[in-house]
Amino acid sequence: MRALTRHAVGAVVGASLAATLAVSGAAGAVAVAPNADDGRWYYSATGLAELHQRTTGEGITVALLDGRVNPAAADLAGADVQPHEPAYCAAERGGTAYPATTTDADAEHSTSMATMLVGQDAGVGGQPGIPGVAPGVTLRTYSIIVAGSPCETPAGQESSQDDALRDALADGADIIAVPGNNEFSSAAVGEALRAGAIIVAAGGNDGALTGLPAGFNGVLSVGTVTPDVTLAEGSPYGEQLGAVAPGAYIREMLPTWDAYWMTTGSSNATAYTAGAIALLWSLYPDATSGQVLQALIHTTDGRVNDTPTHDPAWGYGTVSPRALLSVDPTTYPDENPFLLDDPGAVPSMDQVLGTTGEASSAASTENSAEGGAAPEQSAAAPETPWATIIGGFAAIVVVGAVVLAVVRARRRPHEPGHRPDHDAPPTYSRGNHG
Repeated sequence: MRALTRHAVGAVVGASLAATLAVSGAAGAVAVAPNADDGRWYYSATGLAELHQRTTGEGITVALLDGRVNPAAADLAGADVQPHEPAYCAAERGGTAYPATTTDADAEHSTSMATMLVGQDAGVGGQPGIPGVAPGVTLRTYSIIVAGSPCETPAGQESSQDDALRDALADGADIIAVPGNNEFSSAAVGEALRAGAIIVAAGGNDGALTGLPAGFNGVLSVGTVTPDVTLAEGSPYGEQLGAVAPGAYIREMLPTWDAYWMTTGSSNATAYTAGAIALLWSLYPDATSGQVLQALIHTTDGRVNDTPTHDPAWGYGTVSPRALLSVDPTTYPDENPFLLDDPGAVPSMDQVLGTTGEASSAASTENSAEGGAAPEQSAAAPETPWATIIGGFAAIVVVGAVVLAVVRARRRPHEPGHRPDHDAPPTYSRGNHG
């Protein structure tokens, strides 16, 4: 099990650290990422600008299975965003599908995921924009929900969300990001994993890991870390949790598309994790999905670890792009570390590997996994200051008592684009969304 506390060790070295980490806190000093106030900390605190000098994810295709998207959003200008038309939803069963793109408010969530993945940091109205984790990837979007509207199977489709997953595979998706709870079957998920795709899914915002595809065997489910490297309230926990990643206080465009505010949730962590994986895979295109995932769990928390350990609240640890890009994934075993040889796992290992005829009968077990029974959450959540996660910068001695005071508890002054009626960024109401 992971130790219940983590500390940065070492002296403050060099002026660059002062520009990288701020130290604050009411009851002692807590390492807080820079740019936490404007929602761009996930980019600056993890050294992505420097990493982008090596790779921006070019050559990798990420499929985003979520809601409708607004490709005209300012921060997506110049990004390679390819929406699949039409959407996989209709107002009534057998009806005409909705368009996959819109400038309506229901595009807010999916557009936020897209900008976190491939944002070009353009900004609107002189404001700072949204920089993407992997701005060079090809992003294909598949609209499997329409927020606030009925979503029935359109004419010509059999199983809308499975159809979207299979279409993403046919379109060459390397990584499939699903920032919500949806009605995928175990058969379709098994096909995607067998084809060599990596599925990254939001584990939820309600404490226990729930929902699909996060609860399926072989899927990388993620939880949510704050700017001061604590777990966000409601971050999922359970034996199936794969890792945690930046997801709290993340910059997002308001659905008026002319201003910004911030949101919190495992959806954001999903986009971040998918982008980090894309950066590594872009550098090592011959690596297998299993090797890439092995590299991920061996480089969490900003260090290369030969013996990764699992904790139900943190998974294998906090995703660290800097440490991730320091290893060659082809040196790791070609084994998906999230695929368990468990008789109760859905889909089964044999089904994913195609070693039995179970795939043909998988429909009988579809949607049977809801993340499993979650163990008791640790009494104290482990911490990893960003000085450790960014790795390449000097470590910092965190002076005083390290407390679990999270940024969400501090009231922000009103700013243009910030909604003053919220003390903390909201999570989306659809369970795993947010």
